[in-house]
Amino acid sequence: MINKWILIFMIVASGGLISTAIAAEDDDHGLHTEDIQPWRIGAEIFVNSTLFETDFGDLGGGLFATDDPGIEVNIQQGAFTPGNWLRFQPVGQLLYWNGTQWSETMPNGERIEITDALNSTISFRSSGIDEIAGIIGEIDSKGGLHEHLSFRIFDVSNTLNGSVGAYRIQLKLFESAPQSNTSVSTTATPIAIVFNRGLASENFESAVAAAADLDDIAAFVAESGLLTIQRVKAFGTYYKVKLRYTENNQFQLIEAEEITAKN
Repeated sequence: MINKWILIFMIVASGGLISTAIAAEDDDHGLHTEDIQPWRIGAEIFVNSTLFETDFGDLGGGLFATDDPGIEVNIQQGAFTPGNWLRFQPVGQLLYWNGTQWSETMPNGERIEITDALNSTISFRSSGIDEIAGIIGEIDSKGGLHEHLSFRIFDVSNTLNGSVGAYRIQLKLFESAPQSNTSVSTTATPIAIVFNRGLASENFESAVAAAADLDDIAAFVAESGLLTIQRVKAFGTYYKVKLRYTENNQFQLIEAEEITAKN
């Protein structure tokens, strides 16, 4: 299937529909340790990355908690609607890095909990997720928002604790009217957050690099008509590309980011 999408991309490229500039990534994997920075264009939410890394062990929260990454709207790129809520929907399940691969097996029954803006708790476990959406905060009068939620890790005894390793969760951002669960804008693909629990820096970075390869290489969202291809080679260079389906049964390139080739 991916060969079909690559062929479409090459046809689109040769047809002269490429109009966006190629933006170089900051590092090898497009990873981010800063805040999640969403912006909105129409009914779609874009973000500065789909993979973020952070560490349990905030000075204020202790060894098994953090309030990073935060969420700060990039108003310059595209503001949200004042008064609406920015929210998140849990996706998938909790994964654990056992030193060689990502696994669904937790060493000691760990789970990660997010406390949202209304003090509701949303859990991520190896067996699944809470099927409820969390609230990040209310969009201000300028269309922006900057909030930090609480992330905590617990073991099977319901104690703040976590085996040494790395943990990965995924969520999707969406915007809704106040008191509503209906989205008015949403991200096309989930955002992954990888947490370090006591690993040495080089070991943690190995886990993060492996996490970058976990997602499907291509994803199509019918509602928005957006096709995201995580890695495609064109003109001797590798790119992550986004294409939008058009009425004449073609895909038009709307965004391309140069990335480092992976072996």
